[in-house]
Amino acid sequence: MSVVRQLAQAVLGLGLLGLVVRLLVAAVNDDQPDEHPPPAGTADPGPLWVRDQRGGGVLPGGDVGGDAQLDESFSVRFHHRHRPGALVTVRYYAALDLDDLTTIYVERQTELLACTDPADPGSTEVWSDYRYEAVQRGFGSVEAATAAAKQAAAAHMACDEDWSGQPPWGPDGEGNP
Repeated sequence: MSVVRQLAQAVLGLGLLGLVVRLLVAAVNDDQPDEHPPPAGTADPGPLWVRDQRGGGVLPGGDVGGDAQLDESFSVRFHHRHRPGALVTVRYYAALDLDDLTTIYVERQTELLACTDPADPGSTEVWSDYRYEAVQRGFGSVEAATAAAKQAAAAHMACDEDWSGQPPWGPDGEGNP
């Protein structure tokens, strides 16, 4: 009977060891991009764009608004689930209406960027495009608009960009996806 018990314990031990190995492999590969996205129609229903949570999700966005930008910008970045080099960065900042110098508003800059190294997108950029939009007007001060810009960035939890993650000319350089 002790041989059967030892055999059963060995089988259970091997099964447990297999589960531990699978968990370790999943943990190690968790930050790795998916080299082989699932075939069309089989992808999980999760969002196509995943928000980067570094720095709590909101980071300083730098000077991106040109002459209209009045103070620091705040950015959030999204990574394409299946195209590691595709990024969408949304920046909010207080801006001055250059046609009406009494109007302070919050402007949003949306950057679509394709790069070869997501860890260094600026140096490995292949293609980018920018869009600008006034999102809220009528602030009495730069400070109030800056606070609203920071709040808008913090609240920007999902990316609804309708972009494939590829430059408009496609991977073959000829406009074909």
